[in-house]
Order: sequence, then C-alpha cells, then structure tokens
Amino acid sequence: MAKFITARYLAEILGITERRVNQISNEKKIFTRDLNGKYQVVECVAAYYKEKYLPASRNIDYEEEKARHERAKREKQELLLAKMKGELHEAATVENVLTNMLVTFRTRMLGVPTKIAPTLIGQKNISKITDIIDREIREVLTELSEYDPAMFADGEVYLDDENDQTLSEGDQGSRGPAANPNGQPVGG
Repeated sequence: MAKFITARYLAEILGITERRVNQISNEKKIFTRDLNGKYQVVECVAAYYKEKYLPASRNIDYEEEKARHERAKREKQELLLAKMKGELHEAATVENVLTNMLVTFRTRMLGVPTKIAPTLIGQKNISKITDIIDREIREVLTELSEYDPAMFADGEVYLDDENDQTLSEGDQGSRGPAANPNGQPVGG
C-alpha cells in the first residue's frame, strides 16, 4: 500500500465520503496533507479513529469532574432535605393522592342527585330548590378542599450518609427517631 494516498482512497478506507475527508481536514485539522494534497495513510487512519472513539477520554479535566460530582451530591442532599421538610413528594405519591381525591369527588358529585331528589319532590319554589342544590354542591366542594399534607407522607424521610441509603420512618439508624414531614417524632 502506498504511504501517501488521495482523499478518495482515504475515504474508501475510512468508510466515509471524499467530501467528508476534505471537511475533516479543513475544519478539525485531524488529517494533514503533503504539498501534493495527498494524505499519509497510517497517520490519518490512526488520527481519525482516535478522534472518533476516544475524544472524551483524552480531555478529562479532573477538577471539573470533581466539581460536577460535588454539585450532584449537593443537589441530591437538597432534594432529600426538601423531602424531609414535606416540600417535595414522589410523583407516584402525588398521583395516588390526587387520584384518590378525584375519585372520591366524582363519587360524591354523582351521588348528589340521589341524595337531594327526595327533598326536591314537591318543591315549587325555585329559590328553595337552588338553595338545596347549592348547599349540597358546596358540601362536596368543601370536602375536596380539605387538603391534609399527611396524605402525601410516603415513608422515606432522610439519607444515612454513612451507608448512602435512604432510611424509612420506621428505621432508627444513628440519627435517633425518625420525624414526620412536620418535624415531629414518629411513633413516640
């Protein structure tokens, strides 16, 4: 095999187009040409595969990676703290609570006609009928509005730093009794 080859032959060897060879040569300066515009085959093939398959490993900045790792650890701890304070909840927990609330609301709303129908029989006063319907709907809506943060308690409260494991409310660990989202000890 020739030591110097044209862009077309280099493209065939690498499995890319001749245009791409020229583009890489001009933009990335991976391939170098001699004075005749030909490429040194061994160096170009090695440089191409080194650039294609090893780009991340040759430019690792240890300090930057360490900073990213520390930032990720801090964010994880912030999320766990928000969860301990009851400011953050698992998506599945929120979905379950809201589903239960809406199913209960739907059931109560569908039961309104059956509940008030007997009291509306024989009523001829429109304002009295409206008041009965309004009172019943407001009762159902009031029940829906009674939000209780305890409904979102999902059990996992804090992280055991020594073992990097999440402890549930029932676990004691080295931190003493577990606390509910309001900061009160559980079970005590």
